[in-house]
Formats: sequence, C-alpha cells, structure tokens
Amino acid sequence: MKTPITILFVIVFFLEIKAQHYTHDIGGFVGSTSLQTDYGQRNHFGSELNNEGLSFSVAHYLSFYNKTLRWDPNNVMHNHLMIKTDLQYVSNTKLEHHGIYAKKQSFGGEQLRAMKGSVRMLNLGVNIEFYLKSLEEFVYPHSDVSFNPFFTFGVQYSFFNNTLTSDLGDWQQDISVLPKKYQSDGHIDVGSGESFVFNIGVGTRFKLTEKLDLVAQYNYQYFFSDKIDGLQAEVFENKNTEWGLNIQVGLIYHLNFSLPLFY
Repeated sequence: MKTPITILFVIVFFLEIKAQHYTHDIGGFVGSTSLQTDYGQRNHFGSELNNEGLSFSVAHYLSFYNKTLRWDPNNVMHNHLMIKTDLQYVSNTKLEHHGIYAKKQSFGGEQLRAMKGSVRMLNLGVNIEFYLKSLEEFVYPHSDVSFNPFFTFGVQYSFFNNTLTSDLGDWQQDISVLPKKYQSDGHIDVGSGESFVFNIGVGTRFKLTEKLDLVAQYNYQYFFSDKIDGLQAEVFENKNTEWGLNIQVGLIYHLNFSLPLFY
C-alpha cells in the first residue's frame, strides 16, 4: 500500500513547489465523526448518531486570487478555488449495535448488545474547495463580505486500527459469544488496515479579523473498504462498505495576506 501514499505525497510536494508565490492559509479543526458500519441496523439513525468519536484536523490552504489579474483578468474561476491538504485524526470511535435486532429479548439480541468495537484512524487528503463568493472580496479589508459558503470534494488515504470485545466473554477463546453471522471464518478481520476515502461536503467561512476566519464544515466520507470496523457480515458479497459523517468547526489563519498583482 505504499504506492497510494507516495502518490499523495508527490501531489502535495508538487503543489507546494508550484505555489511558492501564491497565498497560503493554515487551519485547525475539532468536531465529531459518526460512522455507519456493520455495527447496528443499516440506515438506522441511532447507529449513525451514537457510533461516533472526536475528530481533529490540521490543514493547509493554497489559493490563487492574488494572481487572477496576472493570469487572465476575465477568468474568475481562480478567484473562487482553494486547494486544501489536510491531516485528520479520529479518536477511538465506540461502536455498538443499535436497532430492532439489538433490542430483541433473545439470546441473539443479547449477543448483539454485548458486542463492542472501536476504531481510530489517521487520514491524509487533498481536496478542492469552491467558494460561492469572490475570495478577493472576502479576504481584503475594504470588503463588507463576512460569510463565504463553499463546496468541497477530494480524496483521502486512511490508516485505521479496530478492536472487538464482547461482554459475554473472550470471543477469541469462544467464538459462540458473538452473533451467529460473525462466527464463520473470514467474517472477523480485526487489526490495522488502509483504505482510500472519497470526501464531499459543504461549509462556510466567517471573517473574524483581517487575518483570521471562523469555519464550520460538514463532510460525507465514503470508505472503499468493508474492514473499517473489523467486521464482514457479507464477506462473500461485500456490498456494504463503510461511510461517515464528519462535522467540524475551526479557525483559519492567513499566512501571507497580500493584494493581488496589478491590483
């Protein structure tokens, strides 16, 4: 799995070399990540809401609005785009079964309720952010623009580690403490792993000062793996990959605020 990591680092390095004279921001974020996995009933709101953990991110932003007039005064696209590279850490997300099957007063329901998992991950990514309002008008102090909503999409590469326990006993010594569908060979894959992640989301910046922005963002994360939680309930079909909802707030600082060339 070294090849995907190398590709991401090459992309980031190339962007940094090409961007030495452009505008740079740095940011820090905190929030929560809710995971939809094989824990819980599929498409069950309780599973999506309760299986969550804290998330922390640091990010670098590259923008081009101070070069717009030099490149092409008629091309406004440069004035709305940012390239974001980020590093995200998701702390131990507690995973439990929720829904109608876990609520059943039967031995199967008890097995589901007793089954507990966790996952933590580190994600490295590259994203494109498209801002609805001109970045030049938003950033410069002469403007009255305070809010600037944006759309974002991109890819991440995730390193994750998961665990599995049962309140009924040690499943590694006695697999029968787990629900029947997880007792077959190949349905449990606990440990570390890696996966590509597709991101899409929305957010907004609010200008606090000339060089500081408050940011709120909401992302949907689609993992190209069914092993994030360590379970493979449909090991032969493998239809249900994992996904997450990530909500964060943070602060962004403008490193080299400057007027555009020929402004």
